[in-house]
Amino acid sequence: MVYFLHSRYWQLATTVLLPGIILWWPSQWSAAAEPLSPPAALAAFQLPPGFRIELVAAEPEVIDPVDARFGADGRLWVVEMRDYPSGPADGQPPKSRVRWLEDRDADGRYETAHDYADGLLMANGLQPWRSGVIVTLAGAVVYLPDDDRDGHADRTEVWYTGFAQENEQLRASNPRWAIDGRVYVANGLRGGAVLDARRPEQKPLAISGMDFCFDPISGACEAVTGMGQFGMAFDQFGNRFVCSNRNPLIHLVLENHYLARNPLLAIPTPAHDVVRPAEHSHVYPISRAWTTSNLHAGTFTAACGSRIFNSPALGPEYLGAAFTCEPTGNLVHCELIQPDGATFSARAAFDQREFLATKDEWFRPVNLANGPDGALYVVDMYRAVIEHPDWMPEELRTRPDLLDGVDRGRIYRVVRDNHPASSRSRMPSALSGAELVETLNSEIGWRRTTAARLLVERQDRSIQPALEAQVRGGPSAAGRVQALWLLQSLKLLTPELLAAALKDQSPRVREHAARLCEPALPTHPELVAGVLALADDPDARLAFQAALSLGAAPPDNAIRQALLRIGARSDGHPWLRYAVLSSLNAADAATITSQLLAQSGDNQHAEFLHDLGMLVGAGTEPQQIERVLSAAGAEQADANASQAAVDGLASGAARRGKRLQDLISSQAPATDAESRLVAIARAVADDAGGEPTLRLRAIRILAALGDEASRECLGKLAAGEPNQVVRAAAITAVAPDLTPEMAQRLAADLSSATPTIRAALLDATSRFPEVARRMVDLLASGELKPTELDAPTIQRLTNQADAADRDRAIAYFAAIDAERERRLAQYHAAVEMEGDAAQGKALFQKHCATCHRIGAIGVDVAPDISDSRVKTKEQLLVDVLEPNRAIDNNYISYTLTTTDGRSLVGVIAAETASSITLKQPEAKVETILRADIDELRSNGVSLMPQGWEQSLSVQDLANLLTFIKNWRYLDGAVPLAE
Repeated sequence: MVYFLHSRYWQLATTVLLPGIILWWPSQWSAAAEPLSPPAALAAFQLPPGFRIELVAAEPEVIDPVDARFGADGRLWVVEMRDYPSGPADGQPPKSRVRWLEDRDADGRYETAHDYADGLLMANGLQPWRSGVIVTLAGAVVYLPDDDRDGHADRTEVWYTGFAQENEQLRASNPRWAIDGRVYVANGLRGGAVLDARRPEQKPLAISGMDFCFDPISGACEAVTGMGQFGMAFDQFGNRFVCSNRNPLIHLVLENHYLARNPLLAIPTPAHDVVRPAEHSHVYPISRAWTTSNLHAGTFTAACGSRIFNSPALGPEYLGAAFTCEPTGNLVHCELIQPDGATFSARAAFDQREFLATKDEWFRPVNLANGPDGALYVVDMYRAVIEHPDWMPEELRTRPDLLDGVDRGRIYRVVRDNHPASSRSRMPSALSGAELVETLNSEIGWRRTTAARLLVERQDRSIQPALEAQVRGGPSAAGRVQALWLLQSLKLLTPELLAAALKDQSPRVREHAARLCEPALPTHPELVAGVLALADDPDARLAFQAALSLGAAPPDNAIRQALLRIGARSDGHPWLRYAVLSSLNAADAATITSQLLAQSGDNQHAEFLHDLGMLVGAGTEPQQIERVLSAAGAEQADANASQAAVDGLASGAARRGKRLQDLISSQAPATDAESRLVAIARAVADDAGGEPTLRLRAIRILAALGDEASRECLGKLAAGEPNQVVRAAAITAVAPDLTPEMAQRLAADLSSATPTIRAALLDATSRFPEVARRMVDLLASGELKPTELDAPTIQRLTNQADAADRDRAIAYFAAIDAERERRLAQYHAAVEMEGDAAQGKALFQKHCATCHRIGAIGVDVAPDISDSRVKTKEQLLVDVLEPNRAIDNNYISYTLTTTDGRSLVGVIAAETASSITLKQPEAKVETILRADIDELRSNGVSLMPQGWEQSLSVQDLANLLTFIKNWRYLDGAVPLAE
């Protein structure tokens, strides 16, 4: 989805734009943006010194282009998504098409266009293949061959169907041929159940949360780690990257098949944001970029078409750089990529500027391509508005300019100033097999990849000697890697050649050799030895792959020791740790944990030990758990290391729905090792001056292993620990063993509890009938406000076993709902009335600005209400009249009374063991020592008082709603109607 809205249809003067909406265009109204001719648009671009941009194609040769790829013969293939954004109107045929363009006079301008296939529905990506192209379109992947070579598709072969079609912008797209000979497809974010149309008897393949790939030769397909939205890129060594709206570059670090082999392993994510995402990202448009969400301004909101640049035409510093389109800001962003452990990190190529930007507000870069000449190609849809109506505010969905630009489109070429204007180099399609093998050494990434693809297409096994020679002595590491994969694709890869590749001078060649060894490891011990030799390599990416590949070998002590060494260097490098864990079963994990714990002195492997413990705990095998507990409780074991391992055991067991003490209950009484662990944990948890993270870990251990003395320790912390995070953890830990009496004592603190504690108290105590009855009493008396209860607690109160208490709770909340509906009905006329935004602005300044901020008005004390783009006036009415209806705990107000008699009201902005910080209206901030607090009591409501609107007339409320809803339109930047 792309969050840009702009139009040339602006109005000047006070005008009724929609029923109930009056907007005033201020005197600083500026001229509307008109589309530029291709030469004018070209002149408007800004690039860094030393670069130039050239026009490759423009309307009418290309219209609404969304993907472009060069064929092996030099043709420029283009997908035109001409039925964007919502598809054809009812009864109308699809409008998308595939064209190919040619540059007949070799001047760099592709001036001649040919229709290849039309009448396609929402086509959005293509990949050249054999005599035609593979295309992604609505819900399907199809192949369009040109058997008679006349430049037109002869038929449509449907290969795969079942991709989700919920929204036209969130569909499978960007098919890309990869180093392993397969074609990868970006998920589109909505998944689906994919059917192989040529093998209807096969089960559907679920791709929820995954990307999709297939072998174009065999048709075999699978779900792979993902998921990308609109963009798919590979670097020169086959690392795969995707993007989504707010994530400009994501590296898919761990492939799914490695994770699938170990059902005990759960990791947070298999992907890594190489470029900072969402609100942490920064873009610097020079146009009047307007995002429908004001919270997204100046950040990535429509990242798409990411590309890793694999050629030297932009200069050596850009080889391997990442480029991402941001059509909202009319720009292309560049980040310089460097290795970072098993993945990558990035830094912006320029300080507060972009690689390519323009003031032309119709420039909509949506995709990028590497070219045969080593240049970067930019696909520009060139539209006034590039956004799906689903993400527009209701009042903008019928704008008159939504389809402006449906007859336009451009493609550009970016190079260094000294790069030749055009090239007559022989195209790969004209090369022999031997020449294609030689082309694998080209410095231009497109030529390497295209040569490899042609060799797979031709299935010419006679090139085996040339490929083997390339692996053994080719001048390019990227070429040697590609040769290995070509031999694999042609089923010609031998163990002897793999053994040689495992000793290659390049760590990248050794990395891919290890990966390709995996099927042969069970039967070729010499290859196992070769992979084992990589475990101690200083190259982190190589060690990462060695850990993954060793999981395919028959387990033995040498492999365990290699995995131990890799894991021991993984603190601070979680991907190394995950790779090791993917290759271990619970028994091997217990063995390695015991070995590490047996090392004397200060142990530096806490993170690794914790995750090893999780694997053992998830296995729920008492024997293996006891092995770890015995090693952790040994006298010589390092306390920090031991607690990390035991904390992992408990977490792993909990993930399987088990309590650790239940898994070892047969071992009674507790062993000396367990008693020692519990004693240390009690001391750490009870140390008020200790490191909070260590105390939290000790609390989890006591909850998992503790005896009666440990439960008493947890109870004391739950009742009165000053550190609120530690106290909340203790409440959660003691909850399973609470008595009704203890639950009532804890629940007595609800009214004075801070948000951190309240959530834990409600969850721990409301399940007890005595506490639930008391809560209903407090609600009825007004001492407890309904806004202080979360949804699960309300459900418990209205579903109690005791019928009388249950009926009282139901009646109470029903009365609350009835009063709410009465008040909404009283003021509902404000929704339909015409509002005056200028008067609404004055009302906002008077009544709301002390706590809320909209634009430059007000302060940020209460929740942000400025992002009103998708809210209807009905929703805004509810927010205004019912400020406490769904208030976040973090915005509940508190009254704090100090020992010297002062009374302060505000929301808790921060809290520590020694102080509380209150944020008050008008952004006043006060920090009070806990020693100076006489009483802290929740008011149960926000700072916005209930019933404040009674001082307003219905017309006043209509004016206020109009301002809140439409404040971003008041400067004339975006119209609501013609």
